[in-house]
Amino acid sequence: MGYKKGDSLINFSFFFQAATYIVFYLVWHIGFVVCRVLGSARYEGKRKLAAVRGNAILVSNHTTFLDPVFISGAAIPRTMWHTLLEATVEAPFLGTFTRLLGGLPLPPGMTGLDKIIKIADRAFRYKPFIHFYPEGECYLYNQQIQPFKAGAFYVAAKLELPVYPLVTVFSEGLFKPKTPLARRYPKQTLVVLDPLYPADFIRRRENGELDMGSIHAFADAARRRMQEEIDRRRRENPRWGTQAYYRGKMDRLKGING
Repeated sequence: MGYKKGDSLINFSFFFQAATYIVFYLVWHIGFVVCRVLGSARYEGKRKLAAVRGNAILVSNHTTFLDPVFISGAAIPRTMWHTLLEATVEAPFLGTFTRLLGGLPLPPGMTGLDKIIKIADRAFRYKPFIHFYPEGECYLYNQQIQPFKAGAFYVAAKLELPVYPLVTVFSEGLFKPKTPLARRYPKQTLVVLDPLYPADFIRRRENGELDMGSIHAFADAARRRMQEEIDRRRRENPRWGTQAYYRGKMDRLKGING
């Protein structure tokens, strides 16, 4: 069940897919308890994903190690594919474990994106959403969203699917951070925003190829909308959108993704 470069991105065998559902639901319930205890995790706008009748691309800011667990909860009882670095999936044991949880390896460059597009129809038979972290890195407890890479939006344009931005907004507890009674970790709320549609952004060249400039504009529109949600909440209540817990970019793990 191990993954090697050149393998199919998803193991579609009956036994592997059956194992993914068993492993995912067992691990998700445990992981979500941790999210609740550490970050008082909650959701807003989950009904928007529940109302999706087809398929969609999901994008979010990447702010904690437990994001895949937290973000998966926005679609429960349905599940999603989570894109991640191909190097992570190649790691012994951990690679297979992440695939069982819905991990979808993303080979570098346009080749990787085209591979996802090629298997998308089959992948969507099992899970209705593919999730991306367009920032490309995890910025721990960050509320200033970094510029987006265009990959998720290229895939959405090619497949003509809506993109649902999901944004994690942090807030302080009753006491100011870094004081004796303050929370060690911020409260976290995942907000599901209204979808963006490729048709509103994408242009094509005379030869029919996608205009990459319009794809980057699509990506930037999603990033701006997510940042505006954080900023709006901060204006209404200074405890929201706090940057007080920010710890910088999470280090990659040697031999796994670094």
